[in-house]
Amino acid sequence: MRRAGLLAALSLSILLSTSAFAALTVSPIFGTNMVLQEGTTVPVFGTATPGATVTVQFASQNVSAVANSSGKWQANLASMSASTSPSSMVVSSGTSSITFTGVQVGEVWLCSGQSNMGKPLSYADGSAPYIADAGNHNIRLFQMTAGNGPGTTTWQLSSSTTAANFSAVGYWMGLDLSEDRNVPIGLIQATHDGTAISHWELTDGGTGDDYTNMVKAIQPFAVRGVLWYQGESNGGDSSYQTELTDMINEWRGDWGLSGLPFGIVQLPATKWNTAEIAQFNVSQTVANTYLVVTSDLPGSSQLHPTAKYLVGMRSSIGARGSVYGEAIEYSGPVRQLPPGSYVAGSTAIINFNHLGNGLITGNGSAPGPVTLAAASGNYATATALLVNNTMQASTSRVSTPKHLRYGFGGTGNFFNAVNIPTEGGKSNVTVLPASLFQVDFP
Repeated sequence: MRRAGLLAALSLSILLSTSAFAALTVSPIFGTNMVLQEGTTVPVFGTATPGATVTVQFASQNVSAVANSSGKWQANLASMSASTSPSSMVVSSGTSSITFTGVQVGEVWLCSGQSNMGKPLSYADGSAPYIADAGNHNIRLFQMTAGNGPGTTTWQLSSSTTAANFSAVGYWMGLDLSEDRNVPIGLIQATHDGTAISHWELTDGGTGDDYTNMVKAIQPFAVRGVLWYQGESNGGDSSYQTELTDMINEWRGDWGLSGLPFGIVQLPATKWNTAEIAQFNVSQTVANTYLVVTSDLPGSSQLHPTAKYLVGMRSSIGARGSVYGEAIEYSGPVRQLPPGSYVAGSTAIINFNHLGNGLITGNGSAPGPVTLAAASGNYATATALLVNNTMQASTSRVSTPKHLRYGFGGTGNFFNAVNIPTEGGKSNVTVLPASLFQVDFP
């Protein structure tokens, strides 16, 4: 009996001693074949025994950190230049080590939102040749969907199989960036069909479950920016502008990146006008954001348009111009507010930023739909003309315009002319559409 008691005590002692040492882990967003963000500090993080020293070796760097009382550690790699050379990252602590191979340094973007961001390349019009060609580009994919976090997936090389199942909008954006920047591209997909914005933020009373599971779970993994495509589930939500603004601020705050760029893909159909104008307003009021207008594309009245190619190309163009500073026109025409726009007699005159090579209509007819209202707020259809890169609108039913709307209640036809090579010069974008907008005059 005494011997049995001693054995039991010894076994308990060994168990307690072993449990005091936590296994070395690295956050599952890290892995073989990943892309690390160039040109910025790159945090590497995970868990280990509290007080243990963890060392990260990568590309001639050797950095260390000590796990805190909760076992969390973070070691920061210094800024690196892009590199296509497949390197190894070794993370070690004591006798434990973890090695990731095939690691490159380039540009990393998070592509997030609901189903239109989630729709795969195989769903989209004209995708077959791009799927067949997907293995010929230096793109790596990390795909999370439906609230499943980073622990359920791994980094994959772009191939006809992996690209076919990845976000069409995200892939085509990445393809253009790959050709334009000529660096490795890492794309992270975090999407969940049918989710309202409350699932993507903890502010404004949101549940934030998808944000917590898929986005917060990978922070502070270094990324260049976020492409956001969501809003169908908030199409008539009068609070959407506040919610989207707060969501962006929450993500930036949690990431520790106050200027983290956000591209916002605008919804196309008139049934979502409330969300559309909110998305436009956010792009004009929140720094380091850009808008991707889609209302002119085929199938815009459908819940899930299959015309995704130009959504991806325009998303890349927005990043190329506003994030990377490329000397291209990256936005459709954007109305100026008063005093830049004004009323002369009974005519509303709208000036624009982002003229490109000049203002045009897509079909050669008058720009529209355009409506005017007096102070009463009763809108009437107006006749609009393009004159010297201004829009001039009037109607006999409104003698003193106080409000002008463009693009409400119908698909607009107003663009700037551009000439932007895409896919490394294989194709060209020749027009960028204006968002719907409203101007209120004093």
